[in-house]
Amino acid sequence: MSPTNRASWLTAKQSPANVVDVAPYTSPAANELVIRTKAIALNPADVVVQNLGVLLTQYPAILGCDVAGEVVEVDASLADTYQVGDRVTGSAACLQIRDGNYCYSGFQEYVVLKMPFIARIPNGVGYEDAAVLPLGINTAASCLFSDKTLDLGVPSSEEKFLQERKTVLIWGTSSSVGACGVQLAAHAGYEVVGVASSKNHEMAKHLGASACFDQNDPTVVEDIVKYLQQKDVVGAFSAISSDAVLDSLCEIVDRSGGIKLVSSVMPGAEQKASRGVTIVTNFTTDIENNSFMRPVWEWLNKVMEETKIKYLPQPEIVGRGLEDVQQGVDLLAKGVSAKKLIISM
Repeated sequence: MSPTNRASWLTAKQSPANVVDVAPYTSPAANELVIRTKAIALNPADVVVQNLGVLLTQYPAILGCDVAGEVVEVDASLADTYQVGDRVTGSAACLQIRDGNYCYSGFQEYVVLKMPFIARIPNGVGYEDAAVLPLGINTAASCLFSDKTLDLGVPSSEEKFLQERKTVLIWGTSSSVGACGVQLAAHAGYEVVGVASSKNHEMAKHLGASACFDQNDPTVVEDIVKYLQQKDVVGAFSAISSDAVLDSLCEIVDRSGGIKLVSSVMPGAEQKASRGVTIVTNFTTDIENNSFMRPVWEWLNKVMEETKIKYLPQPEIVGRGLEDVQQGVDLLAKGVSAKKLIISM
């Protein structure tokens, strides 16, 4: 007999409130497993989809991207890899529908996760900590490693040094996506130059940035250009949505003499390009079909096992249970810095 499931439902397009009610329990298909959710991390995507009514075409719907929990059912195709009782985190952001059910969405007590977007949680790491990673890893990876964005080399669990040191600039290193981007790029062997508020510089360096500049400094563009002299700059990554940041990055990469390419998380960013610089966005839900994602998640599993990953930004529990999802989304909409809002289940 299947467990009774509940979810936080968005009942209509741009509805101001999620509503907790019963939901179908979906058994896993090939390359899938089901978890009983223990922690949900909130993301700007949850705010955007709810407030702007984008991506989804059918309602009621269940939002939510990042989850962590205990495995309760495993498809036979994964029986050699996962067992009931395993602790895992993963991305529920595929926004796919099967048999009329939103089986991948994260604001539920029972969530289907699909390979390769699953990582085993090591002993000593809490569900709330592990939940900060999945969507940040996916988004940053698509901005860094896709052949449609910066096309950098993927990371390895072994220490990696490029024969000729190459540099990537990441603006917004204290955000969830930016923090994951720093770790991914550093593990891939690139020198990372970060931009964030000065109070978050130590965090950026702890993640692997070689240098960090203050985004609020009026001379930040000049300072970065000066630092990048004689560097082999392979592009820049804007991990936050800001027209002003894109304008600054275009000036920096233009004057730095490297590859004139900026990747961005902001939909429509391509239209903000200037100075002969190309801006590309990763705004796509088709992450399943990107070949670089499997090696990225294999790397993530390995570095989690070897305690070589940082669970940052710091998780902050802002609710306990599905009934608190909406207040958490509302808090996130007001803006946060260097932290990840979590609903503990």
